[in-house]
Amino acid sequence: MRQFLRSATVILLALAAGFSHAQTFRGAINGTVVDPSEAVVSGAEVRAINNGTGVTLSTGSTSDGQFAFQDLPLGSYKITVNAPGFQAVNVDNVLVTAGSVYTLPVKLTVGQQATAIEVSAAAVTVDTTTATQNMTIPSSVVQNVPLNGRDFTQLIAIAPGYGGYSVGGFGSLNGTRPNQMNWQIDGVDNNDFWHNIFEVTTL
Repeated sequence: MRQFLRSATVILLALAAGFSHAQTFRGAINGTVVDPSEAVVSGAEVRAINNGTGVTLSTGSTSDGQFAFQDLPLGSYKITVNAPGFQAVNVDNVLVTAGSVYTLPVKLTVGQQATAIEVSAAAVTVDTTTATQNMTIPSSVVQNVPLNGRDFTQLIAIAPGYGGYSVGGFGSLNGTRPNQMNWQIDGVDNNDFWHNIFEVTTL
């Protein structure tokens, strides 16, 4: 068990609003479909294919050209967009990370649907669709940074906006209280709701 935790990626989420038991270890993809003149395209078929599992989800663009996939398992996705009178667009390597929303604008080109345009997704831009503030600490950092007693909560001190005593994870992050923090390890809930603190503290 301890060996498993050593390789864990620690995810620290600071809830911007009040404390809530509704926590997420998933992500989302949304975007807007437009034509060459920047006019929105409604009724386009949009699919999200998980590159790791092959699971495919489908939706359609709304009257204002928007689409969304909520509560997606973490990983890499391929987004395909098809609409009558336009070339199909395939966007690969769309990364879904915990607690974040990947915004993907799609511009269609007039042409035959049999012709597909293949592109690779750019690095995720600033998430402007959620109020949640989060920070992901890679497993390499958890393994290599010397920590007193292997207490990973000390890593909260490197998060922007943190102030206070980092040992034990106590302090304020962007003005929140310690019991307003949402702790996760590899996307797994790590919160003790009885005491309003984290459950596991040592890796």
